[in-house]
Amino acid sequence: MITKAVAIPALAPDTRTRILDLAETLLLERGFNAFSYQHLARELGVKPAAIHYHFPSKDDLGTALVARQLRRLRKWRGLPRVTNLGPVQQLDALLAVYENHLGQDRRVCLFGALAADFRTLPAPMQAELRTFNRELTEWLAEVLAVGRATGTLRFVGSPAAKSAQVLTTLAGALQVARVHDETPFQVIVGQLRLELLP
Repeated sequence: MITKAVAIPALAPDTRTRILDLAETLLLERGFNAFSYQHLARELGVKPAAIHYHFPSKDDLGTALVARQLRRLRKWRGLPRVTNLGPVQQLDALLAVYENHLGQDRRVCLFGALAADFRTLPAPMQAELRTFNRELTEWLAEVLAVGRATGTLRFVGSPAAKSAQVLTTLAGALQVARVHDETPFQVIVGQLRLELLP
């Protein structure tokens, strides 16, 4: 007997996920201090109490946002489509993440959005952001070290220092693109490739 395949409708995200998704969008567009629970409630069509139920304070919400991004980073760098690549392709995969931000209405990255407000952020959120930045920097440093050892990447100085420079440059390039247009970002990324590729 042949049965007809039945399409299963995609489940709508739960309220907690919807809150996180919207808060992340607002954070990347405006900054963490530029939106409130009232903004979230109005956009989501819920009462502020519904947001407080999931995140008792904005500090809790902010910490959850950065922790979620850290989980995404850990998952992304462990994906076979990333781990099975050579150093140049892994660098390209990282650049594609930043280019994706650029394509989303010239959004800045999470680190760039929060760094300017860092001193006003709650301590747990600061700690999560430091962990995120450290792990991303360490991952890229490993990629650069393997690239230099295999002759597929070139740079002067330590892999850790070059990693920090590349990530800082990419975060800054997104900021510049927000002020102007995509052209400076593409020029900056082109320069990074010119310096890193033999």
